Amino acid sequence: MFETQINNSLMDQKAAAAYLGTTVGSLNTWRATGKYKIPYVRWGHNIRYKKDDLDAWIAEHQQNAQPIA
Repeated sequence: MFETQINNSLMDQKAAAAYLGTTVGSLNTWRATGKYKIPYVRWGHNIRYKKDDLDAWIAEHQQNAQPIA
């Protein structure tokens, strides 16, 4: 759906939220509270995210599931 926006350029909040499988509201909350420190770029009221930063954040928070014996 957002493939044209998901590349090494900056993604808006809607595209970043879709990429992470969350909502824009969650991104806003995480940014405001510092719950998750996802790097972003701000100029004026515009917030943008780099795909590489989102991928790095995902990798940092990946949980390795143990196989059930």
